Amino acid sequence: MKKLLLFKIMALGLLSISHSQSFEATSISGVTNTPSGSRSANFIDVNSDGWDDIFFSNGPSGGQNNMLYINNMDGTFTTVANDDIVMDSSSSDGTSFADVDNDGDLDAFVVTWASGANGKNYFYRNNGDGSFNYEPDIAMGSVQTFSEMATWVDVNNDQFLDLYFTNSTGSLKNLYYENQGDGTFSPITNLSITSEFLRTRSVDWVDYDNDGDSDLFLTNENNSKNSLFRNDGPNNFTKITNLSIVQDFKTSAGSSWGDVDNDGDYDLFVANWNNQNNQLFINDNGTFIEQTTSVIASGGGHSFGSSFADFDNDGDLDLFVCNAFLTSQNNNFVYVNDGSGNFTQDTTSTLAMQTGWTFGCAFGDYDNDGWLDLILANTLNENQANSLFHNTGTGNNWVKFNCIGTNSNTSAVGTKVRIRANVNGNDVWQTRKIAASSGYNSQNSYTVHFGLGNATTIDELKITWPIGTTETFTNITINELHTITEGIGLDISEFNVNTNLRLFPNPVKGIVFLGNSNASINYENLTLNILDIYGREIIRFSDLNLNSGERLNFDFSKLATGTYLYTINTIKGKLISSGKLSIAN
Repeated sequence: MKKLLLFKIMALGLLSISHSQSFEATSISGVTNTPSGSRSANFIDVNSDGWDDIFFSNGPSGGQNNMLYINNMDGTFTTVANDDIVMDSSSSDGTSFADVDNDGDLDAFVVTWASGANGKNYFYRNNGDGSFNYEPDIAMGSVQTFSEMATWVDVNNDQFLDLYFTNSTGSLKNLYYENQGDGTFSPITNLSITSEFLRTRSVDWVDYDNDGDSDLFLTNENNSKNSLFRNDGPNNFTKITNLSIVQDFKTSAGSSWGDVDNDGDYDLFVANWNNQNNQLFINDNGTFIEQTTSVIASGGGHSFGSSFADFDNDGDLDLFVCNAFLTSQNNNFVYVNDGSGNFTQDTTSTLAMQTGWTFGCAFGDYDNDGWLDLILANTLNENQANSLFHNTGTGNNWVKFNCIGTNSNTSAVGTKVRIRANVNGNDVWQTRKIAASSGYNSQNSYTVHFGLGNATTIDELKITWPIGTTETFTNITINELHTITEGIGLDISEFNVNTNLRLFPNPVKGIVFLGNSNASINYENLTLNILDIYGREIIRFSDLNLNSGERLNFDFSKLATGTYLYTINTIKGKLISSGKLSIAN
């Protein structure tokens, strides 16, 4: 077995004795007190500093600017103004962030549901520091469509993420654009996945049959059947019609996939609106059994967004469902998993009692304490403030992973992450997939999160990268964040990491930043050393001073593509931070 040779970051947080899920509504300037007509909720790290930021798309008729909030690493956020990504004044809908040019930062695609000349979509390229440039001439942005949701996936396994987005009015055909690897995208139109004339809402790329590639699932409204296309090789898709998940005539808005019974395959939740009951399907080796007696399948929801997440850290996936656009205000649905795929509805917690209209939702750990927090894109009368619910749960253990692709796409979209641990006396395998979207219109954090209950170690970790290779690690420590870079093993057994000092973005192309997030310490006379994988010094930067909240920048554009080590030392030679640095020049 290969040892885990990648650095680990201790998260902030204390253990207590309570094991139940608990959320508290927050009041955070900008994030939770700005009335808007929001659609997409995204937990994404746009400036690559290791802390999830927040993006909301806003989509009332006539248009409204979107909102981006940068995490200050202290429980507060800074509202971004005068950046291209918050100045479109369009009827924005679904949003997907991913590193589409493999330069170490997250780019964005925002679709709109406006008609005619105002129906263009927006591609934003990240400048590396969390600011964005709108590129109006990019192919998939120039088309004028009535779009719902977008997501990135590497369909042809060339290391570059391709784009698929859905349309519900007008030409109706969904669109697929292939990444050319040079900053441009080309439309691919002669495929079965671009030939349907249905009012499609959401899109999921998921390996439903566990054969190692990403299949396509689409939800359709207007009392239509949903669509499933099996991936049979690059740009070769077969429409599947004989499974229960594509045989009902419903008005579906969104879907979420997750392994709710911990048996190694992905189960399916479908969010329906027009007062139709939602649906839960358990995957049984590629066939599906609808759970008609589950509480999830009752209540006549008017549902849109949804997401699976282990928000009580007990080792199984729970479910949150967004409801909106009823004649009156309504509550969302909160379902707690018992570990076997059986759910109980929570109707009394602060989270369950929140009222209004919620369109999209996303989970992420914004304070890095190991417990998943939740943001809601609210839109009551197109003039409701959004929500951020802080998870106050304590007691159960957890582990988190950041996955960085090298032979695969840098964002690691399409990666399957599995862990084995002894949870409450039982050996349990848990499974997660890394995706560039979640539920309907929204996006969970790229950081992969597992709850562990009372498990004290991770016995085995298996990561299957999009290109099909699998890496296995053993004896992983808990209550930490581990960063894993595809295919890289170093002859170093331990890294000494100071979470307040770090290089970002990582991987980097050109300029890299050294940031100090410590609120109380100013560093003086530091030395930054860049080493090759054999520990030989390549570059040294001396006499560095770094005050709290500041950052320094270094030009690494002349370094060859590859993996390096870095160390940060005091003037007396004390090592205070070290890790890997991936160069993607």
